[in-house]
Amino acid sequence: MGNLKDVFWTEEAQQDLENIYRRISANAQGQGKQVLEMILEKTKNLSQSHIHGTVEPLLRNEKIPHLFVECGFYKVIYSIEDIKVIIKAVYHQRQNPQ
Repeated sequence: MGNLKDVFWTEEAQQDLENIYRRISANAQGQGKQVLEMILEKTKNLSQSHIHGTVEPLLRNEKIPHLFVECGFYKVIYSIEDIKVIIKAVYHQRQNPQ
C-alpha cells in the first residue's frame, strides 16, 4: 500500500469542510454531520492509501503532483510531500473548483 504518512489539512481545506457542513446543515439537519464524517473517514485512510489517488487534471502542471479521491459527490485534493499527505481542498464535483 505504500509507506504510512501523516495526514495534514491546510487552513483552506478546513474552511472548505466547515462551509460544506454549514451549507448542508442549513438545508437538512443531521445530514451535514454525516457528510462531514464520511469525508473525514475517507481522508483518514489516505495515511495508508495515498498512492491510490488519481492525478488532478486541473493541477497537472504544478511542480508537486496533486491527486484526488472521491468521497460521495465531493472531491478531496491532496499532495504528497516528503512524509506527509497534505489535503489542499474539498469541493462538490458540480462546483467550479477555480
